Amino acid sequence: MKNKQHPPWGIWTIKLAGETAVRELHKCFYIVRTSWVYGHQGSNFVKTMLKLSKTKNQLKVVADQIGSPTYAEDLARTIVELINTEHYGTYHVSNSGSCSWYEFAKKIFELAGQEVSVHQCTTTEFPRPAQRPAYSVFEHRALKENGFKPMRSWQEALATYFEVEKRRHSPE
Repeated sequence: MKNKQHPPWGIWTIKLAGETAVRELHKCFYIVRTSWVYGHQGSNFVKTMLKLSKTKNQLKVVADQIGSPTYAEDLARTIVELINTEHYGTYHVSNSGSCSWYEFAKKIFELAGQEVSVHQCTTTEFPRPAQRPAYSVFEHRALKENGFKPMRSWQEALATYFEVEKRRHSPE
């Protein structure tokens, strides 16, 4: 089996090409960029950390990548608000504030009430198939300029995630 390599142009170039095509072909569009999405469905960083904590009491998590976690419920709500307007354009949508993956993991375990020893590591110590930017924090400028309310903090959104999970898994 041949060594599977990623194309040299990368995923970011593909995304940009898609956005460019949308802009060129349509005058009324919404492009929504987001980051570090987690929610109740599918796999994501929050679920991965919780799953790992069931078998490990120590974890290494990347501390030199900074971004803005995004609760899928907040993302969906904002997209619905957007499409009910004619404020077309490109939007950065994530919860407000920023953290490293390491800080995010520590907050996950704190809110989950789990005793897990989380240690920092660098991106080079934890290679991934897809390269990640070191800094991917959004400014939310288009949301502000078009009168949308600010996104709540990632910490508040994560706390809500755990409240909802608790309700979903508690016997009625």
